[in-house]
Amino acid sequence: MNHIKNATLLVLNYDDTIAFYTQKLNFILVEDVQLGDGKRWVTIQAKDQPNFALVVTLANTDLQKATVGKQAGDGVAFFMQTNDSNRDYVTFSKNGVQFLQKPTKQPYGTVAIFKDLYGNKWDLIEPAK
Repeated sequence: MNHIKNATLLVLNYDDTIAFYTQKLNFILVEDVQLGDGKRWVTIQAKDQPNFALVVTLANTDLQKATVGKQAGDGVAFFMQTNDSNRDYVTFSKNGVQFLQKPTKQPYGTVAIFKDLYGNKWDLIEPAK
């Protein structure tokens, strides 16, 4: 059986990223292993999603550094599903998360768009019932 377990999140600073995702989006830090030479194996995940994690990867090359915050160009890079978009919109907003769009009804559900600390766009989606 094959399944997707991880996706890379390019960042400029491990600790700032861990703080943003754990304190503002209620993620959990799963792993933080020192690899030497300032490198770490860091994984974070949504609290209720144990089978998928983002691998927090420190950008090292010029191309990687230029890509931080633009992992999907100017489009949405990541999608977070919720059962209550208004609740999470209020909570995340109080936590200092910047929203580009308030929860808006779409044919597939209610969606709000926010940015992470580097500018990557996220859709917060409550699927249509």
